Amino acid sequence: MSGPTRLIRYQQNGQLSSHRPKTKRVRCGGTEETEMSVEYNDDRLSLSHGDLYSGTVADFSGMDPIIYRESLQTEQYDSMSLNAPDFVSSMAQGDFVYFFFRETAVEYINCGKTVYSRVARVCKNDRGGPHRFRNRWTSFLKSRLNCSVSGDFPFYFNEIQSTTELIDGKYGDVMAQLIYATFTTPPNSISGSAVCAFSLQNIADTFEGNFKEQAAINSNWLPVQSSKVPDPRPGQCHNDSRTLPDLTLNFIKTHSLMDESVSNFFGQPIVIRTSVHYRFTQIAVDPQVKVPGGNTYDVLFIGTDNGKVIKAVNGLSAETRHGVRPVVVEEIQVFPGHVAVRSIKVVRNSRQDGRLIVVSDGEVQSLRLHRCDSNKISSCGECVALQDPYCAWDKLQGKCRSQGSGRWGEESYFYQSVATGQHAACPPPKIVKDPSSVGGLSSTQPKYNHDHQPSKDQPEGQIINIVPDKEYEHSGPSVSAADGLPPQYSVETLVMAVVAGAVSALVVGFIAGYLCGRKCHKDEDDNLPYPDTEYEYFEQRQNMNRIQAEPKLLPQEEVTYAEPVLVPQPPPKLHSPKNTLRKLPHQNNAETLFQFQTDNAYNGREYRGRDNFGTLRSHQDFNVS
Repeated sequence: MSGPTRLIRYQQNGQLSSHRPKTKRVRCGGTEETEMSVEYNDDRLSLSHGDLYSGTVADFSGMDPIIYRESLQTEQYDSMSLNAPDFVSSMAQGDFVYFFFRETAVEYINCGKTVYSRVARVCKNDRGGPHRFRNRWTSFLKSRLNCSVSGDFPFYFNEIQSTTELIDGKYGDVMAQLIYATFTTPPNSISGSAVCAFSLQNIADTFEGNFKEQAAINSNWLPVQSSKVPDPRPGQCHNDSRTLPDLTLNFIKTHSLMDESVSNFFGQPIVIRTSVHYRFTQIAVDPQVKVPGGNTYDVLFIGTDNGKVIKAVNGLSAETRHGVRPVVVEEIQVFPGHVAVRSIKVVRNSRQDGRLIVVSDGEVQSLRLHRCDSNKISSCGECVALQDPYCAWDKLQGKCRSQGSGRWGEESYFYQSVATGQHAACPPPKIVKDPSSVGGLSSTQPKYNHDHQPSKDQPEGQIINIVPDKEYEHSGPSVSAADGLPPQYSVETLVMAVVAGAVSALVVGFIAGYLCGRKCHKDEDDNLPYPDTEYEYFEQRQNMNRIQAEPKLLPQEEVTYAEPVLVPQPPPKLHSPKNTLRKLPHQNNAETLFQFQTDNAYNGREYRGRDNFGTLRSHQDFNVS
C-alpha cells in the first residue's frame, strides 16, 4: 500500500534544501513486503538552524503525542504535558519555537470534559537535562488562547483550526507582531466560527506570569505562589540546560501550564459567523495593504468547509487597537458546497502582483485578490462602499481603480473609506450591502431585482458582494452571499394545510371504521352467552320469552315460593360410559338435582306455572265445602 509523503523544505547555511521523508518497508502478514507510509494530519513541522521540530505521535496507534526534536521530546503518556492534542501549526521566532494546538483541558477535568486552544513553546538551544531528564525538554511551557466574545458571561470559541504566519504591522499608534487564527465551537455546540488576533508580546508576557497547579486530585487549579517557584525560573532558555538543578526540572515537569491565558489583541473577535451551513477552516492574510492617505490594513482571506473564501478586514485597525469594526468585503464560492478548503495562501511575484492560492483535497485554484474593475461598479459611491483596501475611486478618470495604479498613495487623487464605506464627495451608492452582514454575522441574500438593482424596500447601506461579469461565470469562481433565508409560508397557506389534513383524517378514519365493522360482524346467535353449556338453566331461561304472559293475579291470590331441598345422590357409576351423558327430562326424577316437599296445606291443590326449580309462579286458594 503506497501512501502520500510530505516534502519538507528548509533553509540551512543560506541555501534552500529539500527533504522528502522516506517510506518504510514493513512486512504485512509475514508473507511479502509492502511499501507504506504513515502520515498523521496533526503533524506540524518547524525548522530552525537545520533542526526539525515536530508535533506528532510516537507510535502507530496515535496514543503517544509528543513535541519532538532529535533526542528531545515531551513526557510520554503524561496528560499534564499533552492531553490528546490536535496540532495546528508551528513557527520559529527569536529564541523559541511555538506550537499551536487544541487539547482536552486537564484543568477543567473536575467539572467535565472540554477542549481548549493552546500555544506552547520550547527553547531552540534546549539540550535536555541531567540524568533522567537527558531526553526531555527543560523549557516546555503552554498557555491557553482565549478567543471569546466579552461580557458578563463570555461566549468562547475554544477550538483553534488554523493560524497565519507572524505579521509585523502598525495598529493605531502601536507597532505589534500579530498572529491571526480561526476558531470554532465544539461540533455538538451552537455552530459558530471566529477569527482572533494575538500579539507575540502578549504570548511572551503570559509565559512570564504565574504557573498553575492542582494541590490535590479533588482541588481546584490555582496559581502558584511566587515564593514556591524555584530559581532559576523554569521555562527560561539557558546556555547549557544540562546544568539545571533537579528542583527546577522537577517543578517544570509538573507545572508546564501557565495560569493566565492569552487575550485577543483587539479585545474581541474580528469576524464572527454563526452559521449551521459552514465553519472556518483556514486563514491567510495579505499584511499591511496601503490605501490612499497612508493607512494600512491587514486583509484576511478565510476558507470554509463548504468551499467558500471570505475576504474581510478590521475597519478600525488603522485607527486604534482597542476596537473592532468587522467589514466583510465579499464571499467567493471557489469549490462545490461539499468540498472543504484545506489550505489558502497569498503569493506575490516579482512585480508584486498578488494571487490567492486556494487548495482542496483534489484541486488548486488561483484567484485575483480583488475585483475592483467589475463593470457593476459604475459610480464613486459604489466603489467607496466596497470598503475594499485594494479599491479606490479615481476622480480624474472617473472609474474604480485597484492598488498599484499611478499616484495610489495620494489621497487627493482617490476617494476611499474602508472604515465607513462613505465619502462626502460621493453620492449614495446604487448597490447596497445587507445590513445584517455588518458585524460578521451570517448574512442573507442581497435583495436585487431582475436588473440587478436593489429593491426599494432595502435601506441604503454598504455593498457586501460583487457579482462577477459573464466572462468569469465559466472560467472562474462565482461570488455569492452567505446563507439564504429558509422558505417562508403565509398564514393562509398554513390554514389551508391544517384544514386539508383534518378532512383527510376524518375520511380515512370513517373508511377504516366501516371496513373493520364489516369484517368483525357476527350473527346474533354467536353472541349468546355460553351456547355449549351443559346446564339446562340457560336453555330454560331462553324459552321464558316464549311463554305467554299470565293474567294478573287477583287480590285474593297469593304467590308462594317453594324452597328447594338438596337430596343426596347415589354415587355415580363411573365404570359405565353412559353415566357421563346428560339426563333427559323424562328420566327418573330420583336422579334430578332438586326435589320439593309437598305442604299439607296444599295437598290436592293444583300448581300452576311451576318451573324446573320448583318455583310456584301463582297459587289460588279454593274453599272446600
